Amino acid sequence: MEQNNAQQRPSQMRHLVGYRVVEESKEKVVAEIDFRDDLSQSMGVWHAGAIITLADTAATGVAFQNMEPPSDQSGSEQFPVAIQISANLLRNSNKGKLVAEAVPVHVGRRTIVVQTTVRNEEGLHLATVTTTMVLVSRE
Repeated sequence: MEQNNAQQRPSQMRHLVGYRVVEESKEKVVAEIDFRDDLSQSMGVWHAGAIITLADTAATGVAFQNMEPPSDQSGSEQFPVAIQISANLLRNSNKGKLVAEAVPVHVGRRTIVVQTTVRNEEGLHLATVTTTMVLVSRE
């Protein structure tokens, strides 16, 4: 029987952007990525896709922490999948690192809603991202 790709390997996107977890608990996940030219758009500032990737990955991390029992992302029977992402991109930057703080807003049996605030390393608020996830079976 062929295994699901999600069970065979960890997320590749998080490695592509250089995602690092700073803090992880049921209450919040704090993660960061460093600015690189390949994560910028044509004007030389953070690409919105990099900002949203950081926010989505942190939101998924806090969703895993709130699953019963908490999951390490590889051995769980269920997996949180984003079904809606709303991003407000407030300003941008072109240096340093991005820091995301994801906190659960609603934790239900089938859905989890997470609000993620993305700031630059100086603490300037760059984006607010709300992610709604549904828990799906890995099968």
